[in-house]
Amino acid sequence: MFDSLFSAGSTVALPAWAALGAAPWLGRAKPVIWATTGIVIPVGLGLAYWWLMATYWSAAGGGYSSLSAVHALFQHPGLLTAGWFHYLAFDLFVGTWIAREGERAGIAPVLLIPCFALTFLFGPVGLLAFLALRVAPACMALAREVHRRQPQLAWFGGLLLAVMVPALVAAWLDPRTLNGVGVWVKPLKFMASVSLYALTTAWLLGDLPRERRGGRIERAVVAVVIATGVFEVGYITLQGALGQASHFNEDSTFHIVMYSLMGVGALSLNATALPLAWLFARHGDALAAPYRLAVVLGLVLTFVAGAGAGIAISQHGGSTIGAIAGGAMLPLFGWSATGGDLRVPHFLGVHAQQLLPLAGALISVSLMPWGRAAVWLLTGLYAALILRMFSLAYAGVPLIALGVQAAA
Repeated sequence: MFDSLFSAGSTVALPAWAALGAAPWLGRAKPVIWATTGIVIPVGLGLAYWWLMATYWSAAGGGYSSLSAVHALFQHPGLLTAGWFHYLAFDLFVGTWIAREGERAGIAPVLLIPCFALTFLFGPVGLLAFLALRVAPACMALAREVHRRQPQLAWFGGLLLAVMVPALVAAWLDPRTLNGVGVWVKPLKFMASVSLYALTTAWLLGDLPRERRGGRIERAVVAVVIATGVFEVGYITLQGALGQASHFNEDSTFHIVMYSLMGVGALSLNATALPLAWLFARHGDALAAPYRLAVVLGLVLTFVAGAGAGIAISQHGGSTIGAIAGGAMLPLFGWSATGGDLRVPHFLGVHAQQLLPLAGALISVSLMPWGRAAVWLLTGLYAALILRMFSLAYAGVPLIALGVQAAA
């Protein structure tokens, strides 16, 4: 019986998806198709789902409290079939929403067809693809604005983002690891970080008065960001491709020299925040006072905390303190979850360049009274947070503990 129900659900869903893709070219049939795919079929599948759950829930073990409980729950064929109907109903409902929103946004119907296919096959991936299409015009407008503000840094930052695509493919195809981490993880992190630094610098330069643009200081900042960024990302990517460490690598004189040059490059890259802060402090009179102050403080804190944490990591001989070798790490960031990690204050320091100016811009737009005082307060709290993260790292305490805690 369950095989027949499974086949019946698929038999209903597949033609519905085909009709949804063809609807923009079927004239008056389109509203009927949308009503069918967005209401009638999901409701029918939902009723079948409710019947299956009500009938077989008590006979099945497991539940939703843990992964093993969910696994046990769907061992029962009745509830597994219910899960299939759940998948079909919600994906078709989302597909119809994509069709409606795509038409409202003026997106070409042919571009929605891959979103439909991805939604049917991989659920949320199709939704993400549509959302990417939805924000693409705004992203293009933002890219054009960054290019207008500082073309060289805009191209450099965009190029690094583009290079991340083949690096992601390499990470997917290449199973090699180094110290328990994929060899392409560090190159990808540095590509993203340097790109964001370059694009932020381009944006901030565009806020300076036109008569102060293109001078020696700006040219020097642009040259240093691009030169050090190319060197850092290039060497780290090369070492990742070779399956070798780029940081703290003392295997040969060459690696020792390159690591030293990386330190000089990273410090030089962070140091570009200081002349930019000086330009804002000296020539930013036309800007809103809270925003101008937030930019200056954010850039100074980026150098002090970002470079300071980098130096601390180098002097310590690594980023972790008291961590278990091969222990748990926080997803995405890769910070240790079993001991202290100096990369946490380093991350906060480097991104003061973005977070404090953004806060200053919001304060300026809101016309908040005592705006400059609010910026000083936020900066003090942010600096205190960075100091707290330093304290936790040196105490061997992870930001978030996962698994077995290392002994302090």
